[in-house]
Amino acid sequence: MGNPASVLRKKSEKRRKKYELRLGPGVYLPKEDRLRVNAEVVELSKAIEQAKAEKKAAAKAPPAEKA
Repeated sequence: MGNPASVLRKKSEKRRKKYELRLGPGVYLPKEDRLRVNAEVVELSKAIEQAKAEKKAAAKAPPAEKA
């Protein structure tokens, strides 16, 4: 039969995950925390994009001459 409390917990976890997928990380946090988390996510995504761009530029650059 199962524990009714855990069944409700599982349903709320599934709902929370769906909201987070749709609305972004930290959707259930208080406003100040949510804004901080979203700002950190934006910073990380910019850093990742920059690293990808640098890697792509390095791959296109001609090899350095050996002395």
